[in-house]
Amino acid sequence: MQELKDRIKGLGYEEIKDIDDATFIASYKDVYVYVKKVDEEQLRPELVTAITFEAMVTDPISTYAWITNGTSNAYALVEEEMAISEIPSVFEDENKLYIGKRQLTDRDKWSRGKYQELQEKFDGLHEMIYANKDHVNNSNDVIDEFSKLIFLETFRLYHPEYKLTKGNVGGRLFNEIYSYEYVEKYKDKAVQEIREAFKEIKDHADYVAILDNGEKANIFSADEYIKLENPNIYIAVLKALQDLGPIKIDGVERPATLRDLTGDVLGRVFDVLLRRKYENKGGMGIYLTPRQITEAAAEMVLHDLTKDGAAKLIAKDPKTGIPTLRIGDLCCGSAGFLIKILQKMEYYLLNKLTGDKKQYEELFEQLKEHSFIGADNSPGMILKARINMALHGAPKCQIFQTRNSLVNTRLKPGTFDAILTNPPFSKTGISKTIKKGKTTVENPEGAEIIKYYSSDIDENGQNRMNPYGLSLGSKPDSRGRWKEVNSVDPAVLFIDRNLQLLKPGGLLMIVVPDGILSNSGDKYVREYIMGKKNPVTGEFEGGKAILKAVISLPQETFALSGAGAKTSLLYLKKKEHPGEKQGPVFMAVADEVGFTVKQNIEVQLGDDHNDLLKIVEAYKKGMPEDME
Repeated sequence: MQELKDRIKGLGYEEIKDIDDATFIASYKDVYVYVKKVDEEQLRPELVTAITFEAMVTDPISTYAWITNGTSNAYALVEEEMAISEIPSVFEDENKLYIGKRQLTDRDKWSRGKYQELQEKFDGLHEMIYANKDHVNNSNDVIDEFSKLIFLETFRLYHPEYKLTKGNVGGRLFNEIYSYEYVEKYKDKAVQEIREAFKEIKDHADYVAILDNGEKANIFSADEYIKLENPNIYIAVLKALQDLGPIKIDGVERPATLRDLTGDVLGRVFDVLLRRKYENKGGMGIYLTPRQITEAAAEMVLHDLTKDGAAKLIAKDPKTGIPTLRIGDLCCGSAGFLIKILQKMEYYLLNKLTGDKKQYEELFEQLKEHSFIGADNSPGMILKARINMALHGAPKCQIFQTRNSLVNTRLKPGTFDAILTNPPFSKTGISKTIKKGKTTVENPEGAEIIKYYSSDIDENGQNRMNPYGLSLGSKPDSRGRWKEVNSVDPAVLFIDRNLQLLKPGGLLMIVVPDGILSNSGDKYVREYIMGKKNPVTGEFEGGKAILKAVISLPQETFALSGAGAKTSLLYLKKKEHPGEKQGPVFMAVADEVGFTVKQNIEVQLGDDHNDLLKIVEAYKKGMPEDME
């Protein structure tokens, strides 16, 4: 620890106050740095966040947190919960020391202090449910059942006077039966009443999204029910959710509820549970995009949406008064991309814009209901995504299940301002034939998709290049005639589908396997996007989009999912008119993204090992003048 103290003193901080053997606070005037040393295997995002919250409840409140294992570090600007590259020296510009400094309320401090406690409780509850094998077969089943109980608790808090109308619980206040005290008293009877109540509450209008075509999208399917039957599980879960101790607000102490948590603390705890416990291997091939990737993607997209002002964010349909902004993800998983850009948009509206703050708060409430659209073919992921969005304040977010996002008809072409997505990819993922044993047989579903994605090819084999057409189910032969392929990577088709859905000028941020960017066999895909390069002028002619950026990601980015393919972030802008010219392309290589994978465990290295932070800042500053 002495070495750490010497390093912090070398930055000009004077007073050192020991907290314990691994923690101390250093200060300079009224700037305080919370320093904690941890073991290497502990330096993970959830611990870094938890320690940052620890620093928020020190007295005085710490300005910065420095978490280190002696070699790797994570730095945070505490009161704004922002990652920074390093703790600033007091010998530099003194204004840097006070950036973002504000006073947290007692409620803020209490809420931050509950973060670690809830995180530990959620982990423990997951393990308890799993160990009891109460009608759950795997970790994902546990998360689904836990999600249902969290859903009911949030409903109870927001609808304290709701009277049940159906079955044996008809006429009862839900608030009366959904408590750990009630389950302790009535055991199996209480459990059956809660399970019956769930069948009614899951369809409540406050949690039903309305899609573009007017169709209703519930969080839960019509036949969904709570599988758990063990009263002890209900008692433990409800006690964790309902017994948060006392909280003092405006000098009055009273029992706390989840509604008293400030910001998105509960949502962040849920995110940690998903990242830790979600089993991402198996036939579905589903995996969660690391937060470092969603963070960088959302930052770049929001920067471009707002670089000319807030017009796109605040625009409303004059007839309906509904915001026109639409952000999508057709392969949303647990909604990581949507949540990240929702958070950044909220910060932008409520902190960056001048004017009537109440007006922007009301606008943001509308945006949460109408402007974030997601789809996925896994009902389990839809449940997690909808619950996750609800915990982040968006219970009516338009996220729905679809049999296949490539062919669903619920979304209208040309209606999205931006799409951020990480689609599934596989070289022969969509094929006209499949193997059954040693025999190759026809695959009608694959053939139908390939035909659908060849609908913009005319009878002469020419590509019409309609801005809203689909062509990448085919590829040109040596004479330039487009013909249907026998198989294709679904990532290629998702590029086509997402470009179709975008408005002119709309933005697409998509994770793709590097083969699409470099393999000779995928050259036609690149030309479809950018056009062909004129050997005389050097300009690209044709193509549907402007290539804005390519960011190469390291091999281990998706290693935990079992995905061995090298990937990149591909950033496109749909052309606003056919003659729009391709400009300079921002290209960067991220050698590190803040973590590595060892023995199938994600080991966090800290933000100083996350190249994406610097890459995003470089992108936002713009191209060098000699490239303009």
